[in-house]
Amino acid sequence: MGFSKSNIGFITTLVVFQIAIFVIVGVWFKYDESLDETEEHEYDLRSEYYYTYYSDVAVMVIIGFGYLMTFLKKYGLSSLGYTFLLACFCVQWTLINNAFWHQIHEHQDLYEYRMAIPSLIEGMFAFNIYISVFKVGLIDIGGSLIIHTFGAYFGIALTAVLTSRRTEEHQENNKLGATKVSDVFSLIGTIFLWLFWPSFNGALGAPGSRFRVVVNTVLSLCCSCVVTFIFSALFHKGKFDPVDIQNATLAGGVAVGSAANLYLTPGGAMGVGLFAGMISTIGFNYLTPFLEKKTKLHDTCGVHNLHGMPGLIGGIVSTIVAQVGKHDHSLYNGAFEDIFTEEDNQPLHQLSAIYITLSIALAGGFITGLIVRILTKTADEPFEDDEFWVNESSDEELSEGELEDSDYHKTNSDDIDLENEGKELINKKEIDSSSNNDHFSSSD
Repeated sequence: MGFSKSNIGFITTLVVFQIAIFVIVGVWFKYDESLDETEEHEYDLRSEYYYTYYSDVAVMVIIGFGYLMTFLKKYGLSSLGYTFLLACFCVQWTLINNAFWHQIHEHQDLYEYRMAIPSLIEGMFAFNIYISVFKVGLIDIGGSLIIHTFGAYFGIALTAVLTSRRTEEHQENNKLGATKVSDVFSLIGTIFLWLFWPSFNGALGAPGSRFRVVVNTVLSLCCSCVVTFIFSALFHKGKFDPVDIQNATLAGGVAVGSAANLYLTPGGAMGVGLFAGMISTIGFNYLTPFLEKKTKLHDTCGVHNLHGMPGLIGGIVSTIVAQVGKHDHSLYNGAFEDIFTEEDNQPLHQLSAIYITLSIALAGGFITGLIVRILTKTADEPFEDDEFWVNESSDEELSEGELEDSDYHKTNSDDIDLENEGKELINKKEIDSSSNNDHFSSSD
């Protein structure tokens, strides 16, 4: 079997960009030499601190999101493999973008960039940070807007362009279905994400506000988890839907992100989690089917429900909290001006950033979708690992030459006949044994 057009395009693009990144980093990037002047003990503490956060975020991105996507019964290898590949690629690409915009913002020469471990943490994020944060002055410590909202609506716009009639056919044929085993693996990803989300929200936070990030994030996550189970049971006659539990339980972490370092109060954090979990669960059960039916929008992983709407909630919450802080600076113990870079105008800047993020995301997703549609070919068998992964056992072990469900069980007629024969033998032996017992009893 030769290379398909989509395979050739993907590999070619990967090779070209990797070579380009290698050259750019090799020429432009240097170590941050200022760290060499730091006291050895302090240097070790700083390195250990940042590496701890980096490893937490890396676990979330690669293991957490990777396993979360394995719910597709025939797409497990692709879900994990492509998450791993794209994470490693995007870290490198984002390092270059971050460095460029940092230099532009700080009016520094572009001939050299000094990097440290925080640069690696930033490399795990995708964002429209230059305009929203550097220019508008957005407060978004956990990325509710610049990561989750941007990513969700970029993906939705791109998907709207790429969705084809063949995609609808595969939906009707249940190609996108899950099995019990794939749902369990997906839930493992959910639990990893849930556990490490406080690190995700607080990795780049200032030391003085980091305790608020942890408390607010944990409380919001706990409440979104509980309310998701409640509403899932209400929508499914007392039973829990794995799709709800795998996704909406995380909505609290998304929604609290923008205001995680602010004086949200513990009760406020819990309220954000309860509302976000409820909205996300409603979205998975009612909004997604409605959009698929009316607009043919195909949202495989429900990013609109987990990242889009909760991200917008986070932006609105941060606006409200900024308005409260505007009237009571004492809540931040003298650090108001350090946190609220736009001071009393911060609420207006938060609202402006919501509009800017949505505009850039939708326009960027639409343009990218057009480019991808022109340059690539739709996969012959979408949502199946066989299209892109070697499966040496398929021809020998599986008669139809395709990957079977993870919980594949053979139930052909021969198995059924053998089972019935076995039951008959057991029954016959029981009857014979009973007859012999009766015979001995009569003899006695």
